[in-house]
Amino acid sequence: MIRLTKKQKIAITIAVVASGMLLQNSVSFEMRWWLVGALVTASFLLSVWSLYFDLVGFEFLTLFTLPTLLTATFSLFIIEFTPSLLVRLLTVLIFAPTFYIMLLTENIFNVSAERNIPLLRAAHTVGYLATLFVSFSFFTLLFSLKPEIYISVPVVFIISGLLFLQALWQIRLENRLNREIVFSSLVGGLVTAQVTAVLSAWPLNQFAFGLAITTIVYVALGILTHKAKKDLTKKTFLEYLLVGVSVFAFITAVTNWGT
Repeated sequence: MIRLTKKQKIAITIAVVASGMLLQNSVSFEMRWWLVGALVTASFLLSVWSLYFDLVGFEFLTLFTLPTLLTATFSLFIIEFTPSLLVRLLTVLIFAPTFYIMLLTENIFNVSAERNIPLLRAAHTVGYLATLFVSFSFFTLLFSLKPEIYISVPVVFIISGLLFLQALWQIRLENRLNREIVFSSLVGGLVTAQVTAVLSAWPLNQFAFGLAITTIVYVALGILTHKAKKDLTKKTFLEYLLVGVSVFAFITAVTNWGT
C-alpha cells in the first residue's frame, strides 16, 4: 500500500480543487452552483484527509475554516463573473499557492496542539494575515452580489464569528474551546454584523465594503487577541481604535455620496 506524505496529500488536494475551478464554466449554469458546493465540500474533506492527525471535534472547525472559505470565495468569484479561461488560470494560480500555505500553516497548528515546534511563531503571523486576506476576499465578493440586508447581516455574523473563533483558538492551541473564546467570537461577530447593517445604507462599492468590514475584523481581532493574552493596555486599545477611525475616515472621504 502506498503511503503518502502530508505534502503529497496537500498537492493532490490542491490539484483536485483547482481542476474543478477551471471546469466550472464548462458546465451548465444550473450545474455550476452544484459544482461550487461540491468544490467546497471536497476542499473541506480533502483538507481533513491531508492533515489528519489526532483531530478532536472542534478542530474540524478551527483548522479548516480558512481553507474552506478560501475555496468558496474563489469558486463563487468564477461562477459570478464568468471570467475568460486566461482569467480563470490566473485566479487558480493565485488560489493554489495561497491554499498550500494555509494548509501548511494549519498543519503547524495541528501538530503544535500536541507538542511545541519551532515554526509556531511564523505560523501565528501567517494565520493572522490569512484571516485578514480571507476576510477581505470573501466580504468583497459578498457585497459585489448586492445581497439584501436580511441576508448580508446574518452571513457576516456567521462568517466573521468563525474567523474570530479560529484565530483566537490559535493563540493558546488548547485541546478544548473555552467559554472566553466562544464568547469573544460571538461578540466580534455581533459587532461586525452591526457595522454591516449601518454600512448597508452607505453608497459604497464592493471594495470599500470589503475594506470596511475587514478593518472591523482587524481592530476587533487585535483587541480580543491582546485581551486573551492578558496584555491589553489602554495604549494598545487606542492604537487599534485609531487605525479603525483612520480607515473609516478615508472611506468616507472617497465615497461618492451623490449616488
